[in-house]
Amino acid sequence: MTVIEIRPLTGDDAPAWRSIRLRMLTESPYSFGSTVEEFSRQTMDQVRERIAGRALEEGFQLGAFVDGALLGTIGAYRGDSQRERHKMTIWGVYVAPEMRGQALARRLVSEAISRVRTIAGVEQVILWVAAHNDVARHVYEQAGFRAIGMEREALKFPDRYVDEHMMQLFLRDLT
Repeated sequence: MTVIEIRPLTGDDAPAWRSIRLRMLTESPYSFGSTVEEFSRQTMDQVRERIAGRALEEGFQLGAFVDGALLGTIGAYRGDSQRERHKMTIWGVYVAPEMRGQALARRLVSEAISRVRTIAGVEQVILWVAAHNDVARHVYEQAGFRAIGMEREALKFPDRYVDEHMMQLFLRDLT
C-alpha cells in the first residue's frame, strides 16, 4: 500500500528538496523562472536556509512524501510590505511525473490553502502559472483560484518566451 504524507519541509529535508528542485527545473524548464544553472550554484547550506527561512517569513514549503520519497512540493510566502501582508504567494508547485494523475497536486494545493487560512490577516492567495500549463491551471481553478490577468512574455528563454497567467483566490470565498 502506498503511503502519502504531506508535511512542512525542515532543514533535514534539504538534500531531498535540492534533488527534486533540480528535477523540476530540468523536466519542466518552461514552467519555472529559475534555471538549473542558477539553482545548482546554491550550496546545501543555502538550500537548507531557504527551506528554514520560509518559516521565519510566515511562509512554508510543503513536501509530498510517497513511501518516504519526496515527489511533490509547494511553497507559500507572505509579502514583507505592510500593504501586502494581506496576501500570500504560492510558488514552486511540482509533482514528479510518476505521481501525476493521482490528485497529488490537488492535495498539495488544498493543504497549502488550509495552512494559509490559519495565518492571521491573510485574505488572499496569488500565484502565476505558465499559460501553456492547462493541467496546473485546472487544478488551481478547482481549488477556487480565478485568472485575473496574463503577463505576456513573462519568462524569456533562448528559443522562446512563456506567458504566465496570474491567478487569485479570496479566502472569504471559500466555504
